[in-house]
Amino acid sequence: MSAAIITSGVEVDLLLTVISLIILLGYISEVVFKVTRIPEVLILMLLGIILGQSHLLPGAYIDTLRSLTPLFGSVALIMIMFNGGRIIKLNKTPQGNIGYLLALADTVLPAVVLSGFMYFIFHWPLIYGALLGAILGETSTIMVIPLLKRLDVNQKIYDMMFIETVFNSVFAILAFYLLLAGIRGNGFTFFSYAEYSMTYISIAVMVGIAGGLGWLFVQDLFKNARGYIATIAVAILIYAFVDFFNGAAVVAVLIYAIIIGNSGLINAYFKMERPKEEEETAVGREMEFLVRTFFFVLLGVIAYISLYYFLFALAISGILIFVRKFEIGGLMRTEQKYKDLAFSLMPRGLSAAVLASIYYSTGYLYSQQIFYISFMVIVITNISFSIATSRMAKKVPVKKEQTGTGTVPAQPDAALGNA
Repeated sequence: MSAAIITSGVEVDLLLTVISLIILLGYISEVVFKVTRIPEVLILMLLGIILGQSHLLPGAYIDTLRSLTPLFGSVALIMIMFNGGRIIKLNKTPQGNIGYLLALADTVLPAVVLSGFMYFIFHWPLIYGALLGAILGETSTIMVIPLLKRLDVNQKIYDMMFIETVFNSVFAILAFYLLLAGIRGNGFTFFSYAEYSMTYISIAVMVGIAGGLGWLFVQDLFKNARGYIATIAVAILIYAFVDFFNGAAVVAVLIYAIIIGNSGLINAYFKMERPKEEEETAVGREMEFLVRTFFFVLLGVIAYISLYYFLFALAISGILIFVRKFEIGGLMRTEQKYKDLAFSLMPRGLSAAVLASIYYSTGYLYSQQIFYISFMVIVITNISFSIATSRMAKKVPVKKEQTGTGTVPAQPDAALGNA
């Protein structure tokens, strides 16, 4: 990295200033979100657009920021899979298990519908439309989960929606890489593709299991005070190792994370001491904040804004909204107000942005179109989310906070507004 900065003529002091300002803006965007209901995703991407297209910075600095996009994209992907895998508890059945079906439908239905739409309307091969659908098959955890935590809903509804928004990212990432493998191997027959997929996944499963169990033994031996940071470092190492051998790196991280998330159960079986979790929560939040902030800004830097892609994305967003309405109506058996709430939880976020940027970096067929469409869909669905949840405020109230003098209403959630 340092060599690239020197040869490109970038002054380190100015680059550090830009980086610090991006971090501060990430903090400010969270505050603005709470006050104005404007999703922080939009604020961060707007900053990236300004940096990329306003000529406020010399071209060398913009090129340096753009070069960081794959790095932050890969780290974001690892964080998504790691956080998703850690909450899978092998000895517990969550109340909201319908959330897994919703999460799977979030990925499968858009992939099926968009593959047909892009084929019949724009003559795209089916696999590319399916890839676009898989990319857009998640709902943003950074928007949905903070909202759910503030709402007065029963535990079953909370668990269901929480599981959905976490695991549709996991399913979308897995579907994306399986489809990408098919695109890379154009000459695959059905059986050769099945054989390749089994090899592709089996390598990852073996490395994930070995890495997870191995790291638990190492933690038991050394009990490092910086255990969480080292645990993430091992996840990154596993991802890089499996990816180098053309395996399903995200699957390896997922398996590794499941083992780490069930460390209490596994350590009890092997009579090992489980490391403390308090540090994990605080450090994990800060790391996620940094990765998320930089990635959305960098996404804005490389984005291309045009009326054509806006209209294109508007049509795609309409299809996604229709699909979600059908999905919620078919799978949820609960009060109408909770169906309406689930329907409003539609913003696309970090997973969609990461997958779109990864495919963009490959330079494969339709890579630019898929990236630009995905960028605009993220913008449109986040605006729709803000509007829809504001209208939901009277149907689903926010929680009440306990105080020393009794129960008082909590402050309205930013995404709900003042009901």
